[in-house]
Amino acid sequence: MLNLNMLLKNIPAIAVVLNDRDVLSLKENSLKDTDLIELRVDMFENLMEVENIFNTARKKFNLPLICTIRSPQEGGMIDIPDRLSIYFKMIPFCDFFDIEIFSDEAGALRELSLKNNIKLIGSYHRFDTTPSTEELERVFEKGFNLGVDIIKIATMVNEREDIERLSLFLLNHRKNNIIVIGMGKKGRLTRVIFPALGSLITYASLNISSAPGQISLQDMVDIFRKLDLRD
Repeated sequence: MLNLNMLLKNIPAIAVVLNDRDVLSLKENSLKDTDLIELRVDMFENLMEVENIFNTARKKFNLPLICTIRSPQEGGMIDIPDRLSIYFKMIPFCDFFDIEIFSDEAGALRELSLKNNIKLIGSYHRFDTTPSTEELERVFEKGFNLGVDIIKIATMVNEREDIERLSLFLLNHRKNNIIVIGMGKKGRLTRVIFPALGSLITYASLNISSAPGQISLQDMVDIFRKLDLRD
């Protein structure tokens, strides 16, 4: 499983999603139960201080960092032109990059991450529905052919059958370095159960939820401990 054990304290891991204001305001020990931090640049208030924020987060929390600049087409808060230039500047601070599997920049970011020993998460988000198994497999194949290190698939759960479909898909690929998340109120269960079935990372919120149905960090840690996924 890659060398994720060298990067993360625990697998499955809990990632907390932060913006720039969070990084500056949080106390150093406030993320002691977190395994890694996703910094959502598209949620930053000041894009002129991105390098400073990443540097501060690295020194302040001493946790692996994911740099994510989400496209508005898949849930990003703002449109940021020339995302690759920002990813390039974040190389000294990051352990992971995250980019949409079907984005035009994915191939170039794959090359950049390989040259700099940064793990690449290829992601796919559907905020309206959970696609068919055939469509999910098509997404997986695209990510696999792209050569990403981890494939992340997050879809909206509208009915119980969506959870069943995602569960079977996850079990089929549990050895393929994958993250599967069911979004929305009806999908909250997947954020807890799927990590026990092989999904590598679950994402928790601190102050601002970055996706529908996201569970707070403290609640997620408490649940993981009750399920013996944490000491």
